[in-house]
Amino acid sequence: MRNPTDLRARADELESRVSPVTAGPRTDDERMWLEKAAALRAEANQINAADRATEK
Repeated sequence: MRNPTDLRARADELESRVSPVTAGPRTDDERMWLEKAAALRAEANQINAADRATEK
């Protein structure tokens, strides 16, 4: 899964599993999902940056 669009879609899916902040403290699973989503978004950003650099 190296397509930035797919990576962001997976990040959205993981974030949708997390309860709102007002629901109480985050569970370990919720923290893990948020961390994974952040990592996927960072990877998508790196791919986009690399693509832009090669286009120049």
